[in-house]
Amino acid sequence: MISSRRIVLAGALASLLPAPTIAQTVPDVAQKVDILLDWKALPTFAGFYLAREMGAFERRGLEVTFSETQGAISSAEMIGSGKPYWIGSSSGIATAIGRSRGQPIKSLAVYYAKTPTVIYTRGEDRIAHPRDLYGKTLGLVPGSITNEEFRALIAANRLDRSKIRETTVSWNAYDLVEKKVDALIDYDEMSPSELIAEGRRITMIRLSDFGVKAYSLNLIVNDDAWADPVRREIARKVEEAVQEGYNMVRERPADAASHFSRIFPRLAPRYVDRSMATVSQQLSGPPTGQQTRAGWEATISTLDSLGLLAKPVTVEDVAILD
Repeated sequence: MISSRRIVLAGALASLLPAPTIAQTVPDVAQKVDILLDWKALPTFAGFYLAREMGAFERRGLEVTFSETQGAISSAEMIGSGKPYWIGSSSGIATAIGRSRGQPIKSLAVYYAKTPTVIYTRGEDRIAHPRDLYGKTLGLVPGSITNEEFRALIAANRLDRSKIRETTVSWNAYDLVEKKVDALIDYDEMSPSELIAEGRRITMIRLSDFGVKAYSLNLIVNDDAWADPVRREIARKVEEAVQEGYNMVRERPADAASHFSRIFPRLAPRYVDRSMATVSQQLSGPPTGQQTRAGWEATISTLDSLGLLAKPVTVEDVAILD
């Protein structure tokens, strides 16, 4: 049974969207699907959560639940195994690297045409260029796709990695605040936005500005699932519904932030506002969810030139292009 809160929220969200040209009926028996998200419930994944709250999945006859894992590489591996998850979010880099390692996954949609990853530092330290990291301590989270992106940054800028002190950290921005490290690495809309929302001064080095050119947040599907007509149809419905959710973030970030805060009241509203605006900027450019041959060729070329692929892969290996 749909709660009264969800009915109110769905109505509010629907009022912000154009009316569909063709009426959609909800089937009597919903198809259940568990979507794996590669991190916690944060504005990065607002398109998924808002799609559920606005009834975009339900209108397509889907009953959706979400599960979480620890990063895009983990998500690619778990969806590659096909059990229990066969569809979910990852990143373009993790998808191509995973495919090169033999994981049976393909990208169905790309939401971030470029990586949102940044190296962030205290503003007073004036670290604004990758070479400014020489002699500094950078915190890296084990198993995160950001480690591979950092490797790409090193190679793209011909840095001497031995001149940068590296240490293992957890996902805790306060290692930077407490001066345990000089720099950390994360998506712009995650920990950096949290610190900015608290009024802290930080400087960000955007990896996409320094040679790391690759697709990021995307929707991936297991090969065997895609070969099954029933699950292929479900996957297409998921793709369509999530696109509705991200279209709202892209076009009305303030409204999306307001509704997301209602779903997750534990998150500080100022953080959600700032983070959602950043996600909206990431979604600008190509139509929401669009992936192109040229975009994947650039991603594969970048990873191949930096030696990050276990073996050569093609666009057809990593993406489903219509």
